[in-house]
Amino acid sequence: MVTIQHSTIHKKVACGVEQAKSVSRSVIVSTSTKVDYAIDPVAFYRQGENRIGERFFWAAPNGDFVMVGVGSAHTLVSNSDNCFKQFEKDWQELLNYSTADQIEEPGVGPVLFGAFSFDPKKEKTNLWRNFPIAKMVLPQHVLTITKDECWLTVNMMVDQNTNAEHLADAILKEQQNLLQNLTKPTYNPSHRELTIEELDKDEWIASVDKVAGQIRSSEIEKVVLAREIRVKSDRPFITEEILDRLLTEQPISYIFALEGGEDCFMGASPERLVKKQGKEAFSTCLAGSIGRGSTPEEDYKLGNELLNDAKNLHEHEVVVRAITSAFEQGCERISVPEKPILYKIRDIQHLYTPVVGEVKKNVSLLTLVEKLHPTPALGGHPKEEALQKIRTIERLDRGLYAGPIGWLDSKGNGEFAVAIRSALVQGKEASLFAGCGIVGDSDPASEYKETQMKFRPMLSALGGFSHEFK
Repeated sequence: MVTIQHSTIHKKVACGVEQAKSVSRSVIVSTSTKVDYAIDPVAFYRQGENRIGERFFWAAPNGDFVMVGVGSAHTLVSNSDNCFKQFEKDWQELLNYSTADQIEEPGVGPVLFGAFSFDPKKEKTNLWRNFPIAKMVLPQHVLTITKDECWLTVNMMVDQNTNAEHLADAILKEQQNLLQNLTKPTYNPSHRELTIEELDKDEWIASVDKVAGQIRSSEIEKVVLAREIRVKSDRPFITEEILDRLLTEQPISYIFALEGGEDCFMGASPERLVKKQGKEAFSTCLAGSIGRGSTPEEDYKLGNELLNDAKNLHEHEVVVRAITSAFEQGCERISVPEKPILYKIRDIQHLYTPVVGEVKKNVSLLTLVEKLHPTPALGGHPKEEALQKIRTIERLDRGLYAGPIGWLDSKGNGEFAVAIRSALVQGKEASLFAGCGIVGDSDPASEYKETQMKFRPMLSALGGFSHEFK
């Protein structure tokens, strides 16, 4: 099944080659087509298995927007702490030398997808060896699904020596392969044998007690401390199977996957960092947590307890203040509700406050990401002091965990989530990460129990169970 005619691709590539000759540099050639049939995004992702290491998956809550990328036309990589500004500059330069269809639909046409490390200044370990500090990819093939439409895009980098005929043939052949056998994947229903290793559990609990004491002594207001568990399986994990489970079990979260070599970083985050659509920007304050009840009555009671809990309300208010302050730097006419409401997902419920603003002229999505990250929900407050404490106290390398992950299109639209409720999947093993916001009256035992709740989404997706572990 071919959806873009050979003559169309050939003509566009040939024009791109001529443009590359005139400017003496490589240029982007991008073309998109709307398809009138449904494409299963997980099946499309699976069909790109010959491009392992060059795939990504993104689904916004409730499936309102899905994007899948296969292959890499161009990759932006950084191992410095100035990556946001560098990527902004590099992306604009690429777009200045591009030829693309004029389609206004967000996420259609040239797009970048990628992720940024939580803290580029933290010493890197071998765990994250297949991921740089920051990476954003211009995919070769993109499937974009909105509520009402389905689009296919091909992106190519061409230079003055590109053979237009050969490139057009190769692109169409690969697209044809991606669109064959697009049936919903089925998996072996047998239960996996999983073992769970808790890393540095006692040290983490002690660090919570220590930091809470420092906060009571007014050294700092809030610090988020994260920990890691290592899950081992009797057979290799299948990323498509994990994605399928996450989409089913966590429908109101951001479902994401980003490959690096043989590894895959994936998760189901309930937390938007920032979305930019036209002149509007949207962010989410999500801090303060409690479990779900086994009955509607118990669930209501727990939610009401959370809405009136001083510790969680303080933790949440710190996040609201910081995100509002960041928005004030890049936005006008900011709207923030006075009180939080509940945001309920399958395993946990949170305090939630949305923030909306009108973006100032010449303020980009990546500028907003840089101003917001890390929010006090992931780092602490004040930001720099909290980051320094995390570097000193935490033994784990967070890597991409709790960093921004998302997409950006050629029109400046895009969205980034905070990469929590996540796992780094490596063959038969996976590292899962969870953190808690520590304030003065934090109880180490309660915070430890909270991390257990936050591990559940990925534990369930990895093995089909979500029991608490000891």
